[in-house]
Amino acid sequence: MIVLGLWDGHDAGAALVAGGRLVCAISEERLSRVKRASGFPTRAIRAVLDDAGVQGHEVTHVALAGRAGRLPQRVLDSLYGSSSPDRDPLAWSSTVARLLDNHVAKSPALASLEAAAWRPLVRSRLEAHGLGGANLCLVDHHDAHAATAGLVTTSEGAALVTMDGYGDGDAATFRQSGRVTRLRSPGASLALIYGATTRLLGFREGDEGKVTGLAARGDPGRLGAAFRAVTAPGACAPSLSPELRAAIRSAPREDVAAAVQTVVEERALELFRQHVVGSPPLAVAGGLFANVALNQRIAQRYPALSVFPAMGDAGLCVGAAVVVAGPVPFGVPFLGPEPASSEVEAAVKACGLPAVGVGRPEWHLADAILRGATVARVVGRSEFGPRALGHRSILMLADDASRLETLNRALARDDFMPFAPIRRGGAGTATMTQLFEADAALRERCPAVVHVDGTVRTQRLDAAADPALAELLQRTEAAGHPALVNTSFNLHGEPIVESAVDALRTFERAGLDLMQLSGWLVAREARWLPGNEG
Repeated sequence: MIVLGLWDGHDAGAALVAGGRLVCAISEERLSRVKRASGFPTRAIRAVLDDAGVQGHEVTHVALAGRAGRLPQRVLDSLYGSSSPDRDPLAWSSTVARLLDNHVAKSPALASLEAAAWRPLVRSRLEAHGLGGANLCLVDHHDAHAATAGLVTTSEGAALVTMDGYGDGDAATFRQSGRVTRLRSPGASLALIYGATTRLLGFREGDEGKVTGLAARGDPGRLGAAFRAVTAPGACAPSLSPELRAAIRSAPREDVAAAVQTVVEERALELFRQHVVGSPPLAVAGGLFANVALNQRIAQRYPALSVFPAMGDAGLCVGAAVVVAGPVPFGVPFLGPEPASSEVEAAVKACGLPAVGVGRPEWHLADAILRGATVARVVGRSEFGPRALGHRSILMLADDASRLETLNRALARDDFMPFAPIRRGGAGTATMTQLFEADAALRERCPAVVHVDGTVRTQRLDAAADPALAELLQRTEAAGHPALVNTSFNLHGEPIVESAVDALRTFERAGLDLMQLSGWLVAREARWLPGNEG
């Protein structure tokens, strides 16, 4: 069985399961260079098939996430795919799409008629990739999320929880001991409330993490009661009242962020108490769990917490494939295609920058970092999900505050968002999915990675998954530095870099000092290359 998993909504992507393993997965945005790209993931399909060396006719099953309510998007795919992915969840078009999705999902007869209308169009798109002979399997949105949650827990007794804006008629599901509880949408979807608030605060859809960052700076008391009212059990509309919208626009954004964060944490934990029996190991997926502060609160109640690293809709392509193919082993998600050495060499030689091929480039990166350089690392397979975990990362000393300010400006990052540290030990997760209390070494030596509330989003390096990066950290730690900054290698508003060409373009625009690109070192100035240290 060879299964191609697809998702053709926002954060579209493709994944391939073959031989009982997850061979490759990538989001369309990494290849189109359009953040949160929507629509049929043509580039991603080609990438995962090429990476696996699989011809279209060899694929036995195509698993498509999203069973109901997607007729307009699938019929008008070219228009949908070319439209701005920055969609206002309060706009009339978003409201209509949400109502249609949920109405059709609740009517098996309508869902069947709808699928009959768009199935031939999807079939024709599959045939263009040689996939016309594959069995087309439709997978429920939250079933796909739950399947990804199941990949990140090793306990058979784990409870699986999904929470998302909406999908196939549901806002959340709870699965434990063979029992599945579905919380229907519309209703007070916590993710929709958080997304709508994000937009009203002037951020884009997908920028909910900025609201989480602001929340630590505000007073939740000012608007807490109003948010509790719109998220109360039985609230009928997954939106915000006109009165609350006006209050949000007039209040300090820090107070708004604090209120929505506090109330969403409260309501989410109430739902967990209602629908999860005891304190089992817990695995979660769905867009709401991109909220690292919420995950910290959940972990205080359920210490054995696992979060699928591509927790939002980007992960649906993997989930759909797993629903059809069955569970597969899963580790640190280095799942994107690896650039060919010939592609890398050609890009390096064409860029005109000082460059040299070296053995053990991480040693030279470590030495440059210790000399004060800001470096990029582009190696191997790219990360699947929103976090750079060392394969498409920018690294520098976490205790060099002035250079961190310079980097913030170069990347056009919001100054209220702290950087994330990477280290070999201490509290953290391998995929940066949760906040932790900062220890004394980070508080005293690396304040730029510690948020105003004393928390950090630490990547605790899985040395087995990336031994070379572990060596680099060992060298910088031995020199007395408790952590490095690890931030994603992209400019503000762009996807994380994927190809060698992406990396070189972003390297130059960000004004970084040195970059490892596979086995090459590329420098802004020759003095950063080995042998030119003086």
